[in-house]
Amino acid sequence: MLTSSCHSKRSARSLWTALALIIPTVATACGSDTPRPPPLNLLAAGATEDTVRDEIGVFNTQSGLTVNFTFGSAGAVRDMVLNGTPADVVVVTPAIITTLDGQQRVSPGSRVDLGRIGGGLAVKAGAPLPAISTTDELKQTLLDADEVYYADPALATAGAALMTIVNNLGIGDQVRAKGHTAPGGKEAMQNMTQSTAARAIGATQISEILSVPEATLVGEYPGALQVKTTYSAIIIAGTERLADAQQLVQFFLGPDFQARLARSGFEPVPPN
Repeated sequence: MLTSSCHSKRSARSLWTALALIIPTVATACGSDTPRPPPLNLLAAGATEDTVRDEIGVFNTQSGLTVNFTFGSAGAVRDMVLNGTPADVVVVTPAIITTLDGQQRVSPGSRVDLGRIGGGLAVKAGAPLPAISTTDELKQTLLDADEVYYADPALATAGAALMTIVNNLGIGDQVRAKGHTAPGGKEAMQNMTQSTAARAIGATQISEILSVPEATLVGEYPGALQVKTTYSAIIIAGTERLADAQQLVQFFLGPDFQARLARSGFEPVPPN
């Protein structure tokens, strides 16, 4: 009887061992442990950062896909692509797209325009708002400022636009002499809010000003000085996730994303 009992126990243990091996296999075969696709890689200009961060969860829910995103100035995004940073979708300006297309990095016919936005001035929250509604007022405000914060003109669209404006106003040297640059417009506004100067001014895209709670938008550049910059999405040539990348680009054109862009100061791109 003792031998029989031990044999029964060994048989039971063998049965449970067999079941332990079979059950995970059955579960996998039934699809309960199906691996999800890897994240898409998105590189985007900083002017769209807040919108992407706020809306990407909606895309995740709707599509079942996830997205890894990196933000930078338009020039920085260009350099990341050219240096081989993994990317499936890129959001930059038309000038950068032309450069990337010249290097055969753009999937043909994939460009879609998402919106356009202008630049303006900011001050620290609570500071008096200077007058900038006319060209003369803007010029005087920039001359009166103790410090001017803006994105690096060599990399950022907004920084280059400011340099064009101040050069046209004849005050380029004075502004550069008290200028403080940062890699992107949002960083420049964050730095401006930390300034101890009595009259610190920030200048960048409207969306980047609105993305910094400690900064207050004074207003857009007046009249003919304003330059509206278009931001467009492209799919990178050779992506192995073409269908998924197309889903992301179409989401950018959808009502949720477009409404959030509008709240950041973007407007539709006029038809050609």
